[in-house]
Amino acid sequence: MNSRAESPKNQIKTDRTTLHILHPTVWKAVVAAVSLPASRPRWRGLLALRPSFQANAKAAVAAVFIAYFAAGCAAAATIRGTVLDPSGRPVPQARVSLLRSLAALEEHRADSRGQYEFTGLSAGNYRLVANAPGFSSSPADVQIAEIGTESIDLHMQLSAVTQQVVVSAALGGALAPQLGSSVSVINHQEIIDRGAQSVLEILRGVPGVEVDQTGRRGGVAGVFIRGGNSNYNLVMIDGIQVNQFGGDFDFAPLTVDGVERVEVIRDPESALYGSNAVTGVINVVSRRGERPANFSLREELGSFNTWRIAAGAGGQAHGLGWTVDVNRLYSRGVVPNDQYRDQNGIVSLDYARSARRHASFHFFGNANDAGAPGPFGSDPLHVFPGIDRVARDKQNLFAYEGSYTEQIIPRFRQVVRGSISTNDVFFHTAFGDSFSHNLRGVLNTRSEVTISNNDYFVAGVEYNRDQTKNTFIADGGNTPFLLPRTSYAYFAENRWSPANRWFLTTGIRADDIRTHALPADAFGLRPLLPAGSVVKVDPRVSAAYLARDGSASSGVWGTTRLHGSFGTGIRAPSGFELAFTNNPHLKPEESISFDAGVEQRFLADRVVIDATYFYNRFKDQIVVLGGSLSHLSSFASDNLANSRAQGVETSLRIRPTRSVEVAAEYTRLNTAILALDGSRLAPTPFQVGQPLVRRPRNSAGWNATWKRGRLMLNLNGYARGPVLDVEPNLGLSGGLFRNKGYVLANSGFAYRAMEGFEIYGRLNNFLNQKYEESFGFPALHLNFLAGIRYNFPGE
Repeated sequence: MNSRAESPKNQIKTDRTTLHILHPTVWKAVVAAVSLPASRPRWRGLLALRPSFQANAKAAVAAVFIAYFAAGCAAAATIRGTVLDPSGRPVPQARVSLLRSLAALEEHRADSRGQYEFTGLSAGNYRLVANAPGFSSSPADVQIAEIGTESIDLHMQLSAVTQQVVVSAALGGALAPQLGSSVSVINHQEIIDRGAQSVLEILRGVPGVEVDQTGRRGGVAGVFIRGGNSNYNLVMIDGIQVNQFGGDFDFAPLTVDGVERVEVIRDPESALYGSNAVTGVINVVSRRGERPANFSLREELGSFNTWRIAAGAGGQAHGLGWTVDVNRLYSRGVVPNDQYRDQNGIVSLDYARSARRHASFHFFGNANDAGAPGPFGSDPLHVFPGIDRVARDKQNLFAYEGSYTEQIIPRFRQVVRGSISTNDVFFHTAFGDSFSHNLRGVLNTRSEVTISNNDYFVAGVEYNRDQTKNTFIADGGNTPFLLPRTSYAYFAENRWSPANRWFLTTGIRADDIRTHALPADAFGLRPLLPAGSVVKVDPRVSAAYLARDGSASSGVWGTTRLHGSFGTGIRAPSGFELAFTNNPHLKPEESISFDAGVEQRFLADRVVIDATYFYNRFKDQIVVLGGSLSHLSSFASDNLANSRAQGVETSLRIRPTRSVEVAAEYTRLNTAILALDGSRLAPTPFQVGQPLVRRPRNSAGWNATWKRGRLMLNLNGYARGPVLDVEPNLGLSGGLFRNKGYVLANSGFAYRAMEGFEIYGRLNNFLNQKYEESFGFPALHLNFLAGIRYNFPGE
């Protein structure tokens, strides 16, 4: 970095803008402020001091003013240019990312002429990379002076490689190929091409990810990553943690309206986020306001009286970017009491006049109402009680986030971020009503230091407040009480590139998890439990290495990239696990995981193959027993259970031409229940060596898109092998059963009738497979959706 950019003295000597600001108005004010008139008695004592007092005071105050204004004026450089396709034509709406020392600073969309601009930059070395559907550019390095403009045109090539910034796998965001973690990004264009309504639909087919939903639209849905439990995933919306107390999260209400992309990180991330990130992170990122102002509207109809309407608007002016997206979905369902209503709203505000300061605010709101007819499919024990015509599940999920970033000096940036999420569930049945109220508040601040062009260090502190109140968590008077938990965390991460082909990320986090005291219950099962505290330290290491850099090669064999990671994860106990125990020393569940893989590119990055082996060892898993292993007559809960998961993920992406894109994945998973600590037995009703429930040994997904002129055709699907599942009416007490595999195949089209106006349709489960993703809950048979989409200005 140019030393002049780091020295206020040099800036004072050379920056005429600073001197002009101080002269004459400001300079006169400074002189007047430190000139001590003898006519005022209170200053006479000071005038008796050394004669040089006034001169020194003037110099000191002037230095403060000069340093302040110099800092504000130093960031005066600009980078601008045009994004071009292989034929040299501009690429409108391409996304351009600006990075410095391995970390992301800003991201903008090119305008309708393919032009982009980053302003207010300090002197130093930067890296630019551009992305557009089917295209990516090689990173372009640029060095800028203190004041001036650099023009850099970014030349994009047809590519199946995504040169994209991922914000949830590293503090501050990092370029995907430089991460050793296993990362999948489903971008906005793929969401549109697949005609997806919900986030669940696009998670099906991500390597190592298994989606499980109890039936139709609105049925409770969980996600399993690499064999981990469904409460082992940290779920975020624009970085806001939205898991319930203990890690559970129902994905059913999450629609894709207003979503820019979905990031899926498939390895432990507790070194970054603490509790719940045991096997992975899913971050739903909403779109940001861009120029010019835009408006969109869509409406669609489908089988089972399904109706959906969505509207969105956004723009940017004078440094303020804004977006608003709202939608409503209704479906009658397939049996009585199967109606579903879902309403979503997203608001994003971003303010930045330069790269030096940035403030943002995000809001997400969801209100849904779903009938709960119960299982009406497989009934192995012949205990089907009939369709439940009364039970309904209502949920309100709200999330708020605000952040502020200040580039204090060119090599030091401070970020402050706070978020609050509430998740309230109300369940109505013929036997009575119940509720669950959850709140999570997170406040953290981190310092980001550019040690060198190839070394980036981040450290910070975090306060996390997590609380729940539930009908079934009650005191001795059978009155529900508030169960809070507080966590104080300290974390650090370092990203280092010791050579052009090496990228190493190390991180560590210490969480001091404090659970408040619990009163005794009404049944005598839980005595008064005192407040408890436990400290957990989670490390994380990941590395990526370009064993062969074939970026400039036009032959068949291209870049070979090796990647791997190691880390640990934790999940603090849920409200039920704490409330139904007599154990004051209950600890968080833990995982120890590692993976290693190779990514091979062919034909100038038009073909990419990745194969990754992973291993997860889960320990200290919580079980509730009728007693200890030697005295089964007493009530006990403890960290006794163990399990493991290992397997191989393979993925393939092909971009042979601009109009064709093909992606496929296959996951081979082997899971096993291990013996309880100090015993040869497994938790009832399992046996040692059995696979984990609802984790298939074999699964695969595919997505193919063809575009020609105004027409787009899409074919996507998912295949799952048989799994071990629980009896649908009685749960674990009813025993375990085999749930057969299935193939879900979907197809769709879109036709642009005129500029900005499009008609589209989708045929779901066109093979008309009769299957149950969750045993006893039939999924939808053959069904269709058709709609219109309007965008202004036209894309």
